[in-house]
Amino acid sequence: MTQCVPSPRRSSQIAKVCVPGPGWTRIPPLPSAVAEARRLVRDRLGSADPDFVYDVELVTSELVTNALTCVRTLGAPRSQVDPGIWLGVETRTRWTHLRVRDPYPGALPRRRRPDPMDTSGRGVLISAAVADHLWAEVSEIDKIVHAVLVKPGATLSRADIAGLVR
Repeated sequence: MTQCVPSPRRSSQIAKVCVPGPGWTRIPPLPSAVAEARRLVRDRLGSADPDFVYDVELVTSELVTNALTCVRTLGAPRSQVDPGIWLGVETRTRWTHLRVRDPYPGALPRRRRPDPMDTSGRGVLISAAVADHLWAEVSEIDKIVHAVLVKPGATLSRADIAGLVR
C-alpha cells in the first residue's frame, strides 16, 4: 500500500512524498533518539514473541545510531532536506520491515572489522547477523537503510523478498 506522508524535507516546503509501506515517524536527532525508536518498535510489535521483539529493537538501535552518527559528524546536509531521522516500521504476519532514513546519501553503512577494544563500529555487523535481509536505498538527497526480520518459524519466499527489495 502506498501512503502519502508529510515530506521529510524542511517544513518550509509544502510538498508531500508518497512512500510505499509504513507510515513514517520523525525521530529528532537527540540523545534520546535510540530510546524513542526502540519504544516505537516495541509499541508496534505489541504482543509478538519477546525474543523477536528484542531482535527488532536491537537492529533498530543500531540503524538509528548509525543515522545519528551521520547527523552529528556530518553537520547540515547539502540539500534542503530535513536533517532529522525518519523511522518506518511495517509489521506483517511473518516479518517486520524496518526503514531508517537520513539525509546523507554519501555516508553508506559499511561492515568494519573493529579492534576488540574499539567501543564502536559494530552496528552493521550486528544488524547483518540479526536481520534476515539488510540493504540501503540511496537517492540524490537521502538514504534509507532497510532491515527485514522474519518471525520465528516463518519463511519468506523469493516472491516475498522480491516484493520487499524494490
